[in-house]
Amino acid sequence: MVETQSLPANADVVHDDFVTKLASGDTSVDVMAIDIIWPAEFGAANWLEPLDSYFSQQELDALLPGAVKGGTYKDQLISVPWFSHGGVLYYRKDILEKAGKQPPKTFDELLALSKELGGKDGTEFGFVFQANQYEGLVTNWLEYIWGNGGNVLDQDGKVVVNSANNIEATQYMMDLVSTVAPKGVTTYTEPESMQVFLEGKSVFHRGWPNVWVESQKEGSKVKDKVGIIPMPVGPQGTEPAATLGGLNLAINKNIDAKQKEAAVEFLRFMISSEAQKIGVVDGGMPPVLKASYEDPEILAAAPYMKEIYNALITAKPRPVSPNYPKISDAIQRNIHKALTGVSTAEDALNTLQKEIEEIEK
Repeated sequence: MVETQSLPANADVVHDDFVTKLASGDTSVDVMAIDIIWPAEFGAANWLEPLDSYFSQQELDALLPGAVKGGTYKDQLISVPWFSHGGVLYYRKDILEKAGKQPPKTFDELLALSKELGGKDGTEFGFVFQANQYEGLVTNWLEYIWGNGGNVLDQDGKVVVNSANNIEATQYMMDLVSTVAPKGVTTYTEPESMQVFLEGKSVFHRGWPNVWVESQKEGSKVKDKVGIIPMPVGPQGTEPAATLGGLNLAINKNIDAKQKEAAVEFLRFMISSEAQKIGVVDGGMPPVLKASYEDPEILAAAPYMKEIYNALITAKPRPVSPNYPKISDAIQRNIHKALTGVSTAEDALNTLQKEIEEIEK
């Protein structure tokens, strides 16, 4: 029998509750649903049961690679993905078709089409996204720097924030803000930006997979008019990038061997085709099992999953570091300064470079 506990909607509250329990050796919880950005922090503290010996490489290869990487710390699997999210680009199919345009694949194409089509067919803006000073801004910014061949940390853990690629990508975001986005976009989080798109006021929208579900509900002014593609690629990039979101499942290291054995079986069920199908059909949650995206029942219930897969298969986790909360805060502050015109792209990234170097010492 599995007993579940409802968690608060506030991720910070959930995080602090788990930290308190795990640090004190609490055994009241066997399995935890943890945010994709927590495994490194919890792994560095040695709070979670290593899972490498429980899951075969074949089982892991069946899952989305980015989601598995996000649950790994120092080459050790400490959580398995449960369901996944990734940033995608939504567009008005009707407007592009009427104009005889193809969906944008590059930074330049997105900016040009946003300028050309924004204001037409009842819209007011070319593009809307999340540019407030919060975690969502980090996920947006990463998609632009990754899409332009940049990164925050290289494969050796060296801080590479103030690269020419990253400066160019940040300047591009600044251009979006100043030319084609709503004036208040630097105060927008997910709900505000999504509402602009659902009200038919923007041609393009960067959002998570749930936007598709909302766009097809009664009351949406864009119902049956929405397309989905991966985020665009920059002039220095080679492939689209999506920031990985979602939840992972981890096992409390403090519980006894018998409980751990039962917990592993529960995890194995939760990544099975049966459980993944339930998650999609009943909850609209993008699965982590690659085969689920070819399941006829899933595609019948959620046909947009086919397009979502193209983004999720290359989705990347945010910088995997036990210091991620501090890194995120530094990114939020400095990138927001650039987007609000307080700082230039180059100055913002030079400052960010120094701050993250200090954090990672």
